[in-house]
Amino acid sequence: MSAILASHTTLRLGGPCRELVTAPDAATAVAAVQAWNAAGTPWRVMGGGSNLLVADAGIPEAVLRFVAESPQCAREGPDLIVVTGGTELDALAQFALHEGCAGLGFAAGIPGTVGGGLVGNAGAFGRQLGDVVEKIEVLTCDGLIQQRQATELTFQYRASSLQQTGEIVLRAWFRCALGDRGALQAEREEILALRRAKHPDWRVLPTAGSFFKNLPPAKPGEHRQAAGRLLEQAGAKSMREGGAYVFPRHANIVIAETGATARDVARLAARMAAAVQALFGLTLEPEVRYWGDIKVSRE
Repeated sequence: MSAILASHTTLRLGGPCRELVTAPDAATAVAAVQAWNAAGTPWRVMGGGSNLLVADAGIPEAVLRFVAESPQCAREGPDLIVVTGGTELDALAQFALHEGCAGLGFAAGIPGTVGGGLVGNAGAFGRQLGDVVEKIEVLTCDGLIQQRQATELTFQYRASSLQQTGEIVLRAWFRCALGDRGALQAEREEILALRRAKHPDWRVLPTAGSFFKNLPPAKPGEHRQAAGRLLEQAGAKSMREGGAYVFPRHANIVIAETGATARDVARLAARMAAAVQALFGLTLEPEVRYWGDIKVSRE
């Protein structure tokens, strides 16, 4: 049965898909993929939908939405946390804090799931999931369950080989170290305060968070060039296309107000990137993934 994907993305945009299965656990995910493969049904996978722009006309494939109904995290020995791919990233960060485990605090407040975060190597404050993952258990596109060591996943800035293989992260093991709960709580509060100061609450305002990836350092040894800073200098904060506009407090964040379309967002993103290209000669690459046919030609 078809379903409207707007209900399952943080931008609250997107048309229908061929069929939608929400899998709270690995068994449901495996059964769905194996059934689709047996029937010859093309399919895609999503997590929390926090990094996704789906076409207004929808997509022809079935969609597996791998999202746990409640956090599924556990300690495994003194220095590992095992978590399901459908668990929210922030829930993982909270579990690590509760257990007195350091190393995962940077994930506080990041929307989306562990699986989706690993596919895109999500991170913040100079840290990323690829830095701390030990191994993962995946469901291959052929419907087989296999394990992958972190060294096999070719983690790069906001990228991993999982984007090419299409494998679904069923479970992940993260390295951690003993930490002081008081210090870890203070770290979490500081990170969340910084997010509140600069970022919209995605539960209130439809957004996909940072739209473009930060650029490589201008010189060796320097930090990456912040896309938001470049966009602000290029005048992005004043930009709007239809019902999509740039967040006033962060030039790399797009808001989709009521009545906005995916095409509005795509047109705005294209205009933002063009402004940076014209001013700096730099090409911005979207961090947000596009699904379906989203025309961006300007009238």
